[in-house]
Amino acid sequence: MINFILYSILFFVAAILQTVIVPQIQILNAQPSFLLILTVIAALRHGTLAGCLFGFFSGLLCDVYAPIEWFGAFSLAYCVIGFAVGQIEESFIDLNLLPEIIVLVVAYFIKDLIYFIAIGKKSDEILQAIIYTSGPNAIYTLSIGVIFFYLLSLGVKKKINIYK
Repeated sequence: MINFILYSILFFVAAILQTVIVPQIQILNAQPSFLLILTVIAALRHGTLAGCLFGFFSGLLCDVYAPIEWFGAFSLAYCVIGFAVGQIEESFIDLNLLPEIIVLVVAYFIKDLIYFIAIGKKSDEILQAIIYTSGPNAIYTLSIGVIFFYLLSLGVKKKINIYK
């Protein structure tokens, strides 16, 4: 129950950051995705169900701001990412900081690839969008994600030391 309340608060904070703060801190039209960071963290910590739920609701929030003819594309992309990353947790692979960061970057590109396919972009447009839009956004998300994953790893180490 405490995890549910904690993640609900984190989702609310990430939603506020994504909708209010991110447009103010964009650099050359590159924007970080706090919702993707939270989805990956939830999926890595709690598995596929948590990843799918966070992915769906994160995508639904992004869909609200997308054009109406593409409604559901973000929900699909985030949900698939949450499920796929949750598979890592359920296969009992314990990742440290560097592999978690790699998972975050790969998840970003796959999320965008799924989204671009879902909205019907052509293959040459997808490649161009991945290079010019997803690349800078992934780097920005990575730079912020490193901070969150590092802080989270410090918290996990403290918990492990307490129980030893």
